[in-house]
Amino acid sequence: MQPLRFLIKPALAATAVALSLPPLSMAHHSRSNFRFDTKVEMKGVITSHEYRNPHTFLTVETSNDAGQTQEWLLAGNSISNLRRIGWTADSFSVGDEVTVTGNPDRDPEKLVLLLDAITAPDGTVYQSGSLAPGGQRPLSEQTFSGSTDFSGVWQPDFSQRNVAAGFQPADLPVTAKGREALASFDQLDDPALNCIGESLPMTLLPVYPVEFTRSGNELHIRYEQFDARRIVYLGMAAHPADVEPSHMGHSIGQIADNVLTIDTAHFTPDIWGLGRGVPSGLQKHVSETYTLSADGSRLDLEYTFSDPEYLVGSVTESGSLLLNPGYEMGEWNCDIDSARRHLSIE
Repeated sequence: MQPLRFLIKPALAATAVALSLPPLSMAHHSRSNFRFDTKVEMKGVITSHEYRNPHTFLTVETSNDAGQTQEWLLAGNSISNLRRIGWTADSFSVGDEVTVTGNPDRDPEKLVLLLDAITAPDGTVYQSGSLAPGGQRPLSEQTFSGSTDFSGVWQPDFSQRNVAAGFQPADLPVTAKGREALASFDQLDDPALNCIGESLPMTLLPVYPVEFTRSGNELHIRYEQFDARRIVYLGMAAHPADVEPSHMGHSIGQIADNVLTIDTAHFTPDIWGLGRGVPSGLQKHVSETYTLSADGSRLDLEYTFSDPEYLVGSVTESGSLLLNPGYEMGEWNCDIDSARRHLSIE
């Protein structure tokens, strides 16, 4: 078994490191405990391979310079990303000799690596940290046919948005009740740790792809992360009075030329319904405006949300989604053990 080797590589820039892809791919979890200015390379033998969402984990047994046997935990990307490059549940087996690179924990006593790449016994190199969620593909005249009715698989434009940031608690104009909730903020309350997906507005510019499909007077919206679903009832002027509140609310919409407007209400209360640490109540309201580009390759989104129980006034955000032709949406099938395992390495 080969000894552990450390390779020190300088970061490109502090800002670039902070917004690098590993945090983007695991946006609902902090990765501040890893050293993004340092790369570690090691050779060893796989002792376990857990191929799950939201994070894939491996353990590798190796030996250090003193000849001592060590077992390292490797935190990898989601199945949704890895499957696009051919990394499957059968790509690695216990006993495989591999070479891995990644970012170590800031605490040198922790044998944990945020996986960047792993080389299989046959020489195949599988990336992990450098994968953008959903893998936006370059559009070309030969392969590209733009959307004409908002349908298609869409991917956030990462060049314009720090998707790792999300809504931070201090960013929202909260009421006294909102401040009270923030005072007891605890990242262990994150619903994602129990495989519960985000509601609106957080899911509107998701980390992973979102699919719009048309079915008569309905627009169906599917978010790959956590398998969230919405139905937008087109042409409906108002929400029915007898709508039962739900996690994603009740959505009605209108399409005029290249503009889609959506109004959503009737939400159930949500522990982090307005952002990290900020709950939402029955009065939450969200409005969205999507503008389809002339060539059908881009959706510009502006959305506004309010909740008088927890917010003072309203908040407006914007961003863009790019068409991702050929992308096949996958089932998320979140595993609670995988979702919570990161707590042991932070």
